Amino acid sequence: MTGIFKNDFLALVPVGVMMVSQQETRRLYDSLKKMNAGVKHAFGTVKDEMTQHLDAINQNTNEIQACYEYLAELDAKFDKLAERMDALQFQLEPEEAQIEISLTHREQEVFMILYVQEDPITAVEIAKRLGLTVEMVDRYLLNIASKGVPVLKTFVNGKVYHSLDLKFKDLQARKNVLNINESVSAQLLTEKAI
Repeated sequence: MTGIFKNDFLALVPVGVMMVSQQETRRLYDSLKKMNAGVKHAFGTVKDEMTQHLDAINQNTNEIQACYEYLAELDAKFDKLAERMDALQFQLEPEEAQIEISLTHREQEVFMILYVQEDPITAVEIAKRLGLTVEMVDRYLLNIASKGVPVLKTFVNGKVYHSLDLKFKDLQARKNVLNINESVSAQLLTEKAI
């Protein structure tokens, strides 16, 4: 009887009452061990591939950011060039400049802040005076400039200051080429006096 227990030991497995030999148990254990090693290897491979993909995505993100910064720089240069061309046009032919310019009520308010201001002013200051957000003021300034009004930009200590071309100010004073609503004009001039 000892010979039977030595080589063919029977084990009870908790899944019901099933008798499995020691060799069968060893075979199952070895197969589970191989399967575990295979799964670990597969997950390691997937992890390596994901790491490579993440590196590629990071490189692409850096390239996209560099391109975006370059495009923003070009856009700023184009804006500056457009401002210079507008200024030259108004210097050469102030009377023949675009006369049909129509501004919205808010654009008229932003324009009048620039018009009555003697020194250049930031979008933040305009926003505070009108009770608007800086983003809204930036949008209105862009709209005004795109409609042909020569809004000049100056950069001082990292801040952007806005002003109007003096010849255009003179033309506006003489001919009201923008057809500024009198209520907007009166409101802002009254606020300036206060």
